[in-house]
Amino acid sequence: RWALAHKAMTVLGALLIVGTSLLPLYFNMIPVTFFPARTPEFITMDLEMEPGTSVGKTFEQVARVEGVLREFEELGHVEVYQVTLGSSSEEFGPGASAGNFHIAGFFLRLSGTVPDDIAERIRSHPDLDVLEEAGATLTVNEIAGGPPSDALEITITGSNFTSISTAARDLEAALAEIEGIVNVKSDVSVARDEVTIRVDPLAAAEFGLTTDLVGQQVNQFIVGRTVTEVDLEGVTLDVVVRGRPEDADDLGKLKNLKVQGQLGLVKLGSISEIAIEQGPLSISRFDLERSASISGDIIAEDTQAVGREVDSAIAALDLPPGVSVKSGGIFQQIEEGFQDVITAMIVGVILVYLVMVASLGSLRDPFIIVLSLPLAIVGALVALAVTDKTLSLSAMMGLLLLIGVVVTNAIVLITFVEQLRDRGMGVYDALIEGGRTRVRPILMTAFTTTFALIPLARPLATVVIGGLVSSTFLTLVAVPVLYTLFHASIPGLVAAMANLLRGQGPADSRA
Repeated sequence: RWALAHKAMTVLGALLIVGTSLLPLYFNMIPVTFFPARTPEFITMDLEMEPGTSVGKTFEQVARVEGVLREFEELGHVEVYQVTLGSSSEEFGPGASAGNFHIAGFFLRLSGTVPDDIAERIRSHPDLDVLEEAGATLTVNEIAGGPPSDALEITITGSNFTSISTAARDLEAALAEIEGIVNVKSDVSVARDEVTIRVDPLAAAEFGLTTDLVGQQVNQFIVGRTVTEVDLEGVTLDVVVRGRPEDADDLGKLKNLKVQGQLGLVKLGSISEIAIEQGPLSISRFDLERSASISGDIIAEDTQAVGREVDSAIAALDLPPGVSVKSGGIFQQIEEGFQDVITAMIVGVILVYLVMVASLGSLRDPFIIVLSLPLAIVGALVALAVTDKTLSLSAMMGLLLLIGVVVTNAIVLITFVEQLRDRGMGVYDALIEGGRTRVRPILMTAFTTTFALIPLARPLATVVIGGLVSSTFLTLVAVPVLYTLFHASIPGLVAAMANLLRGQGPADSRA
């Protein structure tokens, strides 16, 4: 009765409540992620020291890590673990080869009562702080059921690999300083020394040489070329012609290597620049351009906030000409996933409206019912903030589900009000009687749905429960006011204006 007597105040109050409910999202009080993090079931760890480190030194650090793992084992967090010296955790078993004893892989099976931040507890254990002083790096990764939700992927592209690698190293250092990102690495940081020979095309052309011809002769000197075969005691052997291995490792002798051209012999150093540079272990391309990749793991709860910091770090880079940075991974998945759900929600609202138009035979009443949908956002966002849950893709699916659930309350009320009006009641009396009669079935259906979803305790259920509770109580107040505005106030105002335009008196306009 009070709401119908103060329609303007009720509508403004509803708008204020809906707007206020959006503030936690605007001020980043609700973390946004793709999928909520789940309790890890396994953990993989990789210990890596400088290449060439002796087995004994590597084993000392492995024993140190094992001491930490035994503490977690005594606490009941780790059921069993396996460590292999000489191979990474991805190989999961003995696979050591010569030269790989500077790495070690750990595989941990966790208990069912493990805390959610077990990986961070292992990373921050004080006994592992000395690993960095010993020249060792420890990478800790979680393995949990469900879809991955913490992958950071950044691609740097350009035409000059030197510029790409410089930008990649600068960005890698900047990302490592961002709180919430761990295990940052790039494929250019894993490089090795290599001899580069840059042929001067003009200088080589003076001797009738091209870069390809020079490369073939250098390849024959270093790698060798099979020129014939010989049979020795019934065994066929290849005859390979190449330079002495010790000469191939000497830059001075490489520069003095004589290359045969159409106009005579010339020293390799006279037509090229020879130097030792850092080269990638693999060559990758993105959209036909040379590229470098940076990866990492996001352990922060608010993935979107981390994404904003990553964008700021990228924007602060002084990129060389022709180099571009593309952010992907989890940030791209959040953007695409949320856009798809928002599009589905818009389509869902349109379809719900069309179905109600066909069922109710009216354009006005379905529009009133659709206007009640924003009232569900109030409880949904407040429920996420109160329960400290993230706005994830599953929570967005809960909002999509609310479109079909919330309208039922308004439909139950509006259809009964229309029936009362068909019996001759006025708008005000029909709303009072309809609200009094339908409040019990509306509350009953809302409470049964809410109680049924409570055991689920997931973001989807949280959103549905909160949205259903808020929309139920606000619908009982706001929908009658909207119905009055569309069926009495606005039509009456339009009729009064029409009467005034036709020149009729105030008495007629009052009628």
